[in-house]
Amino acid sequence: MEASEECIVLLDNGSLRPEAVFSLRTIAMNLERAIGKKVHPVSLLHSSKIPAEKLGGVEAETWRRFLRRRIEGGVVRFRVVPLFFGPSSAIADYLPKVTAEVIGALEGVELQVARPLVDAENRSDDAVACILEELLIQKLDTQESKAACGVVVVDHGSPVEAVAKCRDLVAAQLEKRLGERVLGVVAASMERREGMEYAFNEPLLESALEMAAQRGWQRLILSYMFFSPGRHAGAGGDIDEIVAASDFVKRGGEVLSAPLVGRSSLLIDLLARRYRESL
Repeated sequence: MEASEECIVLLDNGSLRPEAVFSLRTIAMNLERAIGKKVHPVSLLHSSKIPAEKLGGVEAETWRRFLRRRIEGGVVRFRVVPLFFGPSSAIADYLPKVTAEVIGALEGVELQVARPLVDAENRSDDAVACILEELLIQKLDTQESKAACGVVVVDHGSPVEAVAKCRDLVAAQLEKRLGERVLGVVAASMERREGMEYAFNEPLLESALEMAAQRGWQRLILSYMFFSPGRHAGAGGDIDEIVAASDFVKRGGEVLSAPLVGRSSLLIDLLARRYRESL
């Protein structure tokens, strides 16, 4: 690219799993097609530790190194589209901190950051709930059984209350959209930090599964607020282990899993919208 061009980055948190990097690359490629401009898949952390031979011979980029290399090449204008649901500290704190460390005393370097996917200030914007609904319907349509089921919306859990509120908002929007097609919708965190100051993450997933049993649900579907397969979501991840160990499953309850958000074509539409809104 020419040094005068704006460098557009699709930024995620990063993972040590190759499949997460491949997923990020696919989403970036599809976003590139949607906006007609080159989009670079970059992670904040971790991904550069994956050997290049596990990534098709192309090493993963992380923000500090990517930014430094581009600036050394003469690029001064950057626009980041966050692959984040809410205002994570990774975007609010770590990204500007690392950027400032790399830029130092350089003048003329510009960084614009688009909004995350959930717009908590505009509660009528239910774009993420629409994505989850689409993925849930896809999953239910492939099932032979049409028995009623409940929904548990699960995210990682966050030390930032605003992020948890984004998840709760999406779950409420999803419940409204699904209506009587499901038995109900519960929002849950995979994990949380110790201490009452982080209680906004409750219920944890294992508690949400117990709540489902108490409500008499015999069948439920997990709706993931995760973009890509990795250590937590996807086959054999932490969430699968939590579900398998739950009393809900041990008592005969059935748990289905909707596809991850990175699989939705609606995600590309929303990312493109956030990009254009940032201009």
